[in-house]
Amino acid sequence: MKKLLFVLAVAAAVLLSLGVGTAAFSMEQLLAGNSTDRLILVSSRLPRTITVLLAGAGLALSGLVMQALTQNRFAAPDTVGTVDAAKVGMLCGMVFFPSLSVMGKMALSFSFAAAGTFLFLIVVNRLPFKSQMTIPLLGLMYGNILGGIANFFAFRFNVTQNLSAWMQGNFSLVIKGQYEGMYLIFLLSAALYFFADHLTIARFGKDAAKNLGLPFEAVLFIGTLFVSLAVAVILSTVGNLPFLGVIIPNLVSLRFGDNVRSTHGKTALFGAIFLLLCDVFSRSVIPPYEIPVETVLGVFGGGLFLWLLLRGGRPA
Repeated sequence: MKKLLFVLAVAAAVLLSLGVGTAAFSMEQLLAGNSTDRLILVSSRLPRTITVLLAGAGLALSGLVMQALTQNRFAAPDTVGTVDAAKVGMLCGMVFFPSLSVMGKMALSFSFAAAGTFLFLIVVNRLPFKSQMTIPLLGLMYGNILGGIANFFAFRFNVTQNLSAWMQGNFSLVIKGQYEGMYLIFLLSAALYFFADHLTIARFGKDAAKNLGLPFEAVLFIGTLFVSLAVAVILSTVGNLPFLGVIIPNLVSLRFGDNVRSTHGKTALFGAIFLLLCDVFSRSVIPPYEIPVETVLGVFGGGLFLWLLLRGGRPA
C-alpha cells in the first residue's frame, strides 16, 4: 500500500511539473490533439522534467559515490572541489576555445573535474586522521582556491558575467535539442549498480578494502571518473545545484542503511523527486516569473544540511 501511494505521489509530481509554466498549457487540449499544446509539451515541458529528474538522480548518486570513497558522510561534489575544478575547465573553454560546442566544453569540464577530484582524493587518503568535519573543511578550502583562481582569470579576460550565468542552476533554458547529453546520467546510473558492491567495501577504508581483496586504487579511479562525468554533464547543461549530493545520500542512509546496492535506486529516486519538487516550487512562487532552482535548493537543502550537521552525521 505504501509503495502504491509513493508511486502515485511520484506520478502526481511529474504531472505537476509538466503542467506548471508560463505558457498556457492544458492536458485536455493535448489529449484532444491541439498542436500548440503538443509543441509546448515536446519542446519544453518534457525536456525540462526529464532534465530535472536526471540531474537530481545524478547528483545524489555522485554524493553517494564520494561518501563511499572518502568514508565521510559530508563529502559531495560541491564539498570536495569537483564543481570548482569543473568551473576552471569551463573557464578555459570560454577563454581559449570559444568556438567549442557544448559537448566540447563538457569534455573539457570533465577533464578538469576528474584531475581536480583525483588530486584531492589522493591527498585525503594519505591523511593520518579523518574526522567527519576534516574532509569537507579541506574540500571547501580547496574548492575556494580553485574558485578564486577561476574568478580571477574570468575577471582578467572579461568573461565574469558569462561564467556566472553558466554556473547558475536554472532549468528555464532547457529545451529540445539542448538537453540530450543528460541521458548519459541514466547510463552512468545503470553502470553504477554493477559497481555498487565495490563501493560498499570501499566504505571500510583503504587498508580494510585491500585486505578483503578489493583493488582500492582502481575503485578510487573509476569512482572519480563517474562523479566527474556526472558533474560535468549537469554543470554544462543546467549549472550548479548545491546540497543535493550531501543531503540525499544521508537521508536515505538514515532509513535504509549503507549497503550501496540496496540504496542505489532509492538515492537516485529521492534525489530526482526532491529536485523536481524544488523546481516546481521555483516556478510557482511568483508566476509568471521563476526563481532559479539553485536559490530554492540553497534554502531547503541548506536547512537539511544544517540539521545533518547538528545531528552529527550518525548512521542508521
